[in-house]
Amino acid sequence: MSGTVSSWVDEHPVAAFVVGAYAFTWVISAPAAFMEEGWTPWILIYIGSFGPPVSAAAVTWLRGDDVKAWAKQIVRWRVGWFWWVAAFGVPVAIVAVTTVVLWAIGGPVDLGQPFQSPVLIAVIFVFGLTVSGGLNEEPGWRGFAQPHLNDRYDALPASLVVGVVWAVWHLPYFVIPITPHSGFTVVNQVGWFVSIVLLSVILAWAYNGTGSVLIVMVLHAMVNTADVLLPLPPESIVVEGVIDETAVATVTVTQLAVTLLVVVAIVAYFGRESLARGEIPGTRYIEGKTGA
Repeated sequence: MSGTVSSWVDEHPVAAFVVGAYAFTWVISAPAAFMEEGWTPWILIYIGSFGPPVSAAAVTWLRGDDVKAWAKQIVRWRVGWFWWVAAFGVPVAIVAVTTVVLWAIGGPVDLGQPFQSPVLIAVIFVFGLTVSGGLNEEPGWRGFAQPHLNDRYDALPASLVVGVVWAVWHLPYFVIPITPHSGFTVVNQVGWFVSIVLLSVILAWAYNGTGSVLIVMVLHAMVNTADVLLPLPPESIVVEGVIDETAVATVTVTQLAVTLLVVVAIVAYFGRESLARGEIPGTRYIEGKTGA
């Protein structure tokens, strides 16, 4: 039996990784759905969120691949200034353009709002880098699934597959009452799903161009951080205690449109095969063994 399982993992590393990531996250996080607000459910949620790297490490080990080489991607920082500028700048640029477009069309923005506290921004960034999208996710999605799928498909379809799998992985958070996802409106839910898939393309571009999970962690964290810079006046989003669906839809569609333009520009310039500069080759730790 163990030989059969080992053989299946060896032949289908991505499928094995997905099963492991889902199982770890969903099983550990599930009890939080039945708990009241407090430290315990949040501890379960954040421990469970490490399903992707735990599963990636396990599958890498089971296949006899180099776990240390996989892990080294997390600290690979020598990637060139271009990628560091992109990691910090692209998310801010998306929010900046979204703000300008919303202002131009009379959307729910207030350019007169005071700038967010630098301390708050720093805290959100560090939080995102460690336990809210960075270290707890990217060593799996981009550090494992992306390169394996790249061995079989062009980078664009590979990144879209990762995006869909990544989005579905979040499902428990939509039924756990204390998480922000559980309060999403229908527009938020649809927009969030599409944004995850689009973001997956941008993150794949950064990973394929550097072989660095660290740069992807920073990019992911900056996406979460940049959202707080969008100057949305609360009174325009929630009117007399009720969420204004039109305002939410306007913001959501505008930001998705701007993000889509970034994705189209990346694909058009770098190509769907690599999504990266030709002179900056991607770095893979996988040698010989392929499969999905």
